[in-house]
Amino acid sequence: MDDKRNEGRKLWSQNHSDVPATPSMKRRMVSHDYQGKAIYLITLCVEGRVPCLGTLCSPDEDHTQPWVAPTPLGTKVKAEWEGIPRYYPQIRILALTLMPDHIHGILFVTDVLPVHLGKVINGFKAGCNRAAQELGQAVPLWEKGYTDGVLRGKGQLNRWMAYLADNPRRLWIKRNQHDYFKVSHLLTVGGATVSAVGNHQLLHHPSIMQVYCSRRMSQEEIAREGDRLLAQGAVLVSPAISLGEKTIINRALEAGVPVILITNNGLGEMAKPGGKLFDACAAGKLLFVSPFEHRNDYQPLTAECCREMNALARSIANRQ
Repeated sequence: MDDKRNEGRKLWSQNHSDVPATPSMKRRMVSHDYQGKAIYLITLCVEGRVPCLGTLCSPDEDHTQPWVAPTPLGTKVKAEWEGIPRYYPQIRILALTLMPDHIHGILFVTDVLPVHLGKVINGFKAGCNRAAQELGQAVPLWEKGYTDGVLRGKGQLNRWMAYLADNPRRLWIKRNQHDYFKVSHLLTVGGATVSAVGNHQLLHHPSIMQVYCSRRMSQEEIAREGDRLLAQGAVLVSPAISLGEKTIINRALEAGVPVILITNNGLGEMAKPGGKLFDACAAGKLLFVSPFEHRNDYQPLTAECCREMNALARSIANRQ
């Protein structure tokens, strides 16, 4: 893979991929030492996604944004999370966001743990189960496993913290813009059977233009192509593979230009756009489309995959 593609992927991930995986993606980082020093973003979901931890509330005189009022069980879950350092003094609690049916928390392992991080999480789960039993709630409280993210880059912690703080607002938007966040399957788009999430009406816009840029294009050529496309008043469609395509799609999103993005992994039931893409979706300015089946594991971007996604983008633009 050449330098331009690496640079493009870095740019795209900085802008759009720095959010937790969906709750179904309970994967671990290969070769990572889960007893060593690190900062983790942990996601746990209630069994059956029962909303027993809190109630989503609208803004009021004490809250400028939507917020979650904890139930008695939610209060005990919060206390269990904050009590982890009593058992593992090597851990600092950096954050917790309590949602009706799941939690996001950030743990800072400041020294080598005596056990795998999974043992820590299992201990937390056990404490929550005891609290649930005391309140007459069903156990086990949590789904099996958990999702973790390992801090890797500069500024990532601030983005994690912002994501956690923004979770109630995002849920509020999803509930009030339900159609834009409902995953659809077995749709026929551009001659292909796809899954999709976002504003389907973008497929019927009178003008749809494909964003396609060779990796050999210079920055000046990319800028001129971006100027040309953004001046058309069209919906832009692209898998955003090359640096030029990513750059133009980023410009479009920042300018509020509607975009159809083609992704190389299918969309699971809990799939939703992350980062800036979430707000674009809520505004009806985004549609995610994938002709592939959903997989929890990482999907490499192969040459054949690129050709298929570009062909789909071309078909959508040409209304075939």
